[in-house]
Amino acid sequence: MSLLSEQYSNSKKFMARIELHRRFRTNPYLWTHWIFDHFKFPRNAKVLELGSGNALLWKSNLKRIPEDAHILLTDFSDGMLNDARKVLGDDSERFEFKVMDAQEITYPDDSFDIAIANLMLYHVPDRDKAISEISRVLKPEGALYATTYSSNNMKEFTDLLNNYDKNLYNPIEPFASAFGLENGQEQLKKSFEKVEMINYIDSLEITETEPIVDYVLSFSSIKGNIDRDNLEGFKDYLDDVLDKNGVIKISKDTGMFIAKKPKIKLD
Repeated sequence: MSLLSEQYSNSKKFMARIELHRRFRTNPYLWTHWIFDHFKFPRNAKVLELGSGNALLWKSNLKRIPEDAHILLTDFSDGMLNDARKVLGDDSERFEFKVMDAQEITYPDDSFDIAIANLMLYHVPDRDKAISEISRVLKPEGALYATTYSSNNMKEFTDLLNNYDKNLYNPIEPFASAFGLENGQEQLKKSFEKVEMINYIDSLEITETEPIVDYVLSFSSIKGNIDRDNLEGFKDYLDDVLDKNGVIKISKDTGMFIAKKPKIKLD
């Protein structure tokens, strides 16, 4: 099993990361609500989400989903989709679920009005192909909503790790290098006519160390180093930082690209 497959075989590790952001965010307006605010649903909208994970985006916005919308949730992990069904509970009947690779979307041209890629395009090996596929299956005037990080996201967390052990690093840093706020627009413009970027303002003010430990241990790349260097030592280090400062402040830099297809051009 690849590292990515192991990390996202189900939502357990993912939820450890979500919990840190949920509990200690400074922006009272939920990220999932902010994302949903930007969706423009036409009548009888056909919606495709790629890498939908455990469907928290939809769970937190259930009352806002248009009754006539048809929503297909896809993920490369069947375990994630099973977790999505559990999270949605009885409301899962409102959705369709399918295991799918974003690089090979098994639908005809012009099938969907909306495509969503929430914090996932940086995981795709052949991103140009995936973006081209998304554009292909979107109808004229259809839109892709793709969220991601900047290279400065959680930079204080990187410093926190480096100050403990200079060999440790923030594992989300490569995500922004692959597809981030700095370079995502250029990648999307290869397949879309218009691309707009919108920032979401937030930060973390952490007052407990255990959620940081859980967050760190959710990443296999860090966990191996932390285990080797003594987990108790890392916990003591975090306790010392918190005792000294009273709070651990971490800035965030996240946002969304809205990429649109052109209207049909008449001859």
